Amino acid sequence: MILLTFNLHTHTTRCGHAIGTDEEYVLEAIKGSYHLLGFSDHIMLPGIVHEKMRASFSEIDEYISSINCLKEKYKGVIDIKLGFEAEYLPQFVEYYKTLYREKGLDYLILGQHLQYDENGLPLYYWREKTDDMEKILKYKNDLIEGMKSGLFLYVAHPDIFMHNVTVISDEIIGICREICNASVKYDIPLEINLGGLGYSNLKAQIYGTNPYPNHYFWEIANEIGCKCVVGVDAHNPGKLTSYKCEFVISFMERFNLKPLTLDEINVYINNNKLRNN
Repeated sequence: MILLTFNLHTHTTRCGHAIGTDEEYVLEAIKGSYHLLGFSDHIMLPGIVHEKMRASFSEIDEYISSINCLKEKYKGVIDIKLGFEAEYLPQFVEYYKTLYREKGLDYLILGQHLQYDENGLPLYYWREKTDDMEKILKYKNDLIEGMKSGLFLYVAHPDIFMHNVTVISDEIIGICREICNASVKYDIPLEINLGGLGYSNLKAQIYGTNPYPNHYFWEIANEIGCKCVVGVDAHNPGKLTSYKCEFVISFMERFNLKPLTLDEINVYINNNKLRNN
């Protein structure tokens, strides 16, 4: 039975759609024999109010303090990292760099859910289940720009855009291929996100797979040779120990995927030039 040794995709109640205390996530990870737990709540953004998606900017210092306290409390028991899940948003690139430089940030993971318009209103890429190619192309372009930026450790749920897709066209396959080629070009691993399994019944009725992790996407990722990690996308502590081991095993075997090991992901974290400046 496969057991995860680390998870870098962990949320907290601050985002408005997760439950459990920060310490409860740590204790559950210890229970599950994890060696590394990374907290990556949805990043707080100056000037942005987005209820049920991310905490207000005023909460960022408390979040950082809480995770740093847990780092010290459980030192020698489990390695805890401070991170955020963040969109590539050009207007916040310098802010992201400041977090690395001044707040001791260990990593960012790229979760491209949306953009914000000039009024700070969200423009989602994945919520509506439509074949909106303009939106899908925008998602792909933004994701690749994020990979190029050097800001991010890996790409969270790169196949989340498949949530919108009802027809697997040549154009959709081409978009999957572009994302995977960029992953190899910029040496950015892609995440096999276990959070998408809750949506499986919706998509099984349409084309027989999860919206994410998506079989069509990962077949291409395997063909191209993308590096990958497994992310629980934990929104409650119990998810760290109740993920579907059998699914992970069968998915890995089906697509001949070999996720990065603990040692390998630590090399990526430690080699982050922004983190070390």
